[in-house]
Amino acid sequence: MVFDWKPEYSVNVEEIDEQHKKLVSLIDKLYNSIYSFKTREELGGILEELIEYADYHFSTEEKYFDKFNYEYSEEHKREHEIFREKMLDLNKKFKNKELEISFELMDFLEDWLLDHLMEQDQKYVKCFIEHGLS
Repeated sequence: MVFDWKPEYSVNVEEIDEQHKKLVSLIDKLYNSIYSFKTREELGGILEELIEYADYHFSTEEKYFDKFNYEYSEEHKREHEIFREKMLDLNKKFKNKELEISFELMDFLEDWLLDHLMEQDQKYVKCFIEHGLS
């Protein structure tokens, strides 16, 4: 694994924690596929799955931001949009054979996800719990 799920990543909301675990799993799947020299098609499929699932996850969080009038909603949504744009650009370059999926991409994904879990997502924990989400 690229990294293991740790209790400190939890936002104490089961639905979102499960989605975070799935994202970690997809990043790990991509990492292992690179390491085992899977085909471009297989790597591309995993990259597509990761992009689609991240979008689904972001939509879940953003639904609650809007529902609960989360104070840092716009900042957090911008972080999501930056990730979406970066991943769509990388995917486009990969499809056009301008980019190989590499450990550089994995470093980006791991750093982004850890920062997002440990910094950005921890900011909404209090708001979500105060609104009865668990």
